[in-house]
Amino acid sequence: MRRFWIVVVLFGWLIPTGVFAQTPIESLGATGLPGLPGISLGQVKLKPFAQVGFQRVGSNMTLPIVAERLVPFIGALQIDNLDITLKDANFWSGTAGVNVTAGQLFSLFAAGGGILPRNFSISGEMPVSLGPLAAVPVLEFTSTKAESWFVQVGIGLGPIIGGMYWDHFIFEISDPRIGSVPLANQTLRGDTITKSACPFIGIAIPASGAMATVIYSPWAWSNTVLALRSSQNRQTELKYSWNKPGDFLSATLQYDTALITSSSFGFWVNYTWMRVQGDAELDFENSAPALSRSKDVTATMTRYVLGGGVSLGIQF
Repeated sequence: MRRFWIVVVLFGWLIPTGVFAQTPIESLGATGLPGLPGISLGQVKLKPFAQVGFQRVGSNMTLPIVAERLVPFIGALQIDNLDITLKDANFWSGTAGVNVTAGQLFSLFAAGGGILPRNFSISGEMPVSLGPLAAVPVLEFTSTKAESWFVQVGIGLGPIIGGMYWDHFIFEISDPRIGSVPLANQTLRGDTITKSACPFIGIAIPASGAMATVIYSPWAWSNTVLALRSSQNRQTELKYSWNKPGDFLSATLQYDTALITSSSFGFWVNYTWMRVQGDAELDFENSAPALSRSKDVTATMTRYVLGGGVSLGIQF
């Protein structure tokens, strides 16, 4: 209910500003990006754009794996709560999209983007037992086959924007070690998949060739899947689905300048943050021995993306 009233108050403040504003919104891009020159069909303008840049990603997940204790066997690698930290992994990124504006008030926008995959490392603090041995080490993993993309669509009414956002982030972990020392007789590896979606509202403010945009959602839904495989070739899949939505916030600043009458060039910077925490449902499946069950747990996922780069718009 608190989230509902926050959004109601925000709309109550923003809608009058959007309806009576006299400054047109030239474009609203994938993150509320500023306008790009395009084709004018009466009052309708079509404005495609492309972006390239560099982004830094950080993430932290605290994920209970208590169901592992239900399938003990001699020599098995047992893991309790897993605290995974991805600190400042860097990726090249790209985005393409299109904006359609009608007159000075209405607009539509759609965009999608992704990263150029590269290997990186993550660390995780996890209570581990291997047979009679037990410890709480900080493990390092090698992460490969990273895949990340987002899609965003929406509409605008003056400076007020609203729409839907989806993203997908997956990578494979392997080579568990303590510092540079590998775990003895273990080849624990697996896939980590996080999917998120949320409706959002926001505001886009143009000023002297620049555009500042902020979007927010108190209804960010997410789920995370860990598919782990041990050296005994046993597979465990754990899916975490949060029972309550989290928060999503994104802020973008972009400055554009015209190159010629049919194109523009610009610079942009963006910060995106998301957090989902609290009660979640853990769906647990194990291959040997065969076991499947659900359990209520408490889990946390926080993620940020800081990026910047250049943009280009071309008239078709």
